[in-house]
Amino acid sequence: MRHVFLFFMCFVLVLLFFASTGFASKKSTKEINALLDDEKKELIILKKKIADQDKLISSVGKKEGQLLRNLRRVDNQIKLKARELKVYQWNFLINKKKLAKLEKKFKAKSKNLITQKKLLGKRFRQIYKEGPVFPLKIIFSSNNASEFLQHIKYMELIAQHDVNLMYDYKSQLDAMKAEKKSLLAVRSKLVRLEKNALSKRLEFKNSRKNKKRFLKKILKKKKFRIQTLKELKNASSNLNDLITKLLSKLVSGEGLDILDKRGRLHLPVKGKILNKFGRQKDKQYDSFIVHNGINIKAQTGTLVRSIFNGKVLYTGELEGYGNLVIIGHGKDYHSLYGHLDKIKVEPNQVVQIGDIVGLTGESGSLVGETLYLEIREKGKPVEPLSWFKSG
Repeated sequence: MRHVFLFFMCFVLVLLFFASTGFASKKSTKEINALLDDEKKELIILKKKIADQDKLISSVGKKEGQLLRNLRRVDNQIKLKARELKVYQWNFLINKKKLAKLEKKFKAKSKNLITQKKLLGKRFRQIYKEGPVFPLKIIFSSNNASEFLQHIKYMELIAQHDVNLMYDYKSQLDAMKAEKKSLLAVRSKLVRLEKNALSKRLEFKNSRKNKKRFLKKILKKKKFRIQTLKELKNASSNLNDLITKLLSKLVSGEGLDILDKRGRLHLPVKGKILNKFGRQKDKQYDSFIVHNGINIKAQTGTLVRSIFNGKVLYTGELEGYGNLVIIGHGKDYHSLYGHLDKIKVEPNQVVQIGDIVGLTGESGSLVGETLYLEIREKGKPVEPLSWFKSG
């Protein structure tokens, strides 16, 4: 009879199931998988961008062998290594959180599975003790035909229920095995990511050391110092040309004029002023240099804020100034923010006093981590410190 066959199937299955004991966890949330997929896409995009930039930098570097162009190449290498490091660190964090969730889920499932295993064990030990003839005893103990049919139906339902329990247990057990494999894979990936992150951190440090060696090389040889000073003058001339083009974009603003706030503005960052405005004797280059602005020492990543209300007229990279933002204030004034690590505004964006325009860095800088600041009136640089509160 069908119910007797089902009971025998249960008895055989339980022996097979109890012989297997491996439990584990798997990837189960779409959100985490989506995050990991995004990270993989970013890595692909980043590698392509690195290849394209290296090709461009190499092409530019061969022309005339300019020191500032080579400095830009070194700066780009630092930036690329920093971005690679951040990708690995972010990927590591995602996988670490994922591992914690998987371990928690695995622990709960393991506990439930052990409980179910005990219940099934108890059930099938009872079946084993009673033997395969037990259903027949129940059925043939019926007093009449109606009771006989009821007993058959009852035993079939019990048998089907037991088989369903066993199939459910087997399904969960197989899933746990797959989860364990996935859990081990994530742990292994974390180890690889941590190792890669350490490697990228070392590459990042080495790229910064390369820049220091490059700058020392410039200072060591007189011909390099002379060439650098010449290129800095050319860079200043290029900036003047850019400012001249931007003068036509200046418009009269409404409300308080920046001139009314002279002496009461706040510096875009706090830090030591590294140079004075105007023509100054530079000890490192052993020559007089005209400073159209000031360098403010600031650790990379420091927030740079707009000194006054205005409109962003330019964002981009300019030789000698690195990543540069130029903001127009009314019809006569500009403020310039150079050597930025990141630019946080876009051209034509309206900014208010204190708004974040970027993060400090050392792009294009010959003096390390710094913010370069200029204020210009009708296109000409003016002494900036008199515009700000002292102390």
